[in-house]
Amino acid sequence: MSRFGKCQNQAGCLLAYRGTETEVEDGQPFICAECGQPLTEVKPPSAMWMKYLAVLGGVGVIGIIALLALPQTRGLIKPHKSEHDATPTPKTADDGPPDTGLTPAQIAAANPPAAEPPSEMVAPAKIDLDVSKKESKSVKTEVLKRVDLMPKVSNPNKDKLYGAVERARSMGIVLTIPFGSGKTDLSAADIAKLKAELEKPDLTKLRGDPTAVFVILGYADPKGDAQKNLAVSQTRADTVLKAMRDKCEVQNMMHTVGMGGSKLLDAQNLEKNRIVEIWAVLP
Repeated sequence: MSRFGKCQNQAGCLLAYRGTETEVEDGQPFICAECGQPLTEVKPPSAMWMKYLAVLGGVGVIGIIALLALPQTRGLIKPHKSEHDATPTPKTADDGPPDTGLTPAQIAAANPPAAEPPSEMVAPAKIDLDVSKKESKSVKTEVLKRVDLMPKVSNPNKDKLYGAVERARSMGIVLTIPFGSGKTDLSAADIAKLKAELEKPDLTKLRGDPTAVFVILGYADPKGDAQKNLAVSQTRADTVLKAMRDKCEVQNMMHTVGMGGSKLLDAQNLEKNRIVEIWAVLP
């Protein structure tokens, strides 16, 4: 039979300070295991726990009886509902989507996927100014078509731009800048990236040639109104020119051309056409 005691040496014993009860086997000294002082005998805790266990046991028995009787009594007590109170059972995920009367194509059109964020600026691994390339010829033709249609550009400036592109002996893309849907401005981070690209050796060399002209082409995706897309594309190009001139200190002659809605880059993923392209032209 064990004895239980508490140490009273609170000045020098942690067990006494905490009020911890110590169990001492029969035949062992009835002293504190930490400080060695005599213990004060206390009532064994087993008696107290037996009372608690008896109470808990009674509660458990009552609970079991109630659970066994529940199936028989559950049907006896029902709230009264009228026909107007009845509500249909909501569908769970396993029941499939609710029947809206729409075809899958109509549902997809009403809930288009979220637009992808714009990608990073792209510079060619090596600037290629070969004007005879198919891409350069195609862009040259498109730019010349749009020069005549630019409403806010004076005829002398149109002539300068037209002449620079028409007589170009070298022409090539040097940088592509993506824009988000409906966006026409550049963030501080975008301008920092633009500045870093323009300071790379190949572009620094072009900027040092006073005859080099930068033609900045703005594009929009072809969705929506054509005139609004043209205005957005022009604003994007103007934004890039302003950043090049004011933030990146480009001194070369520069022209902007709004190319409107286009499928030039990607005819399938139309959002990839929200860009500005910077072309170097050497007349």
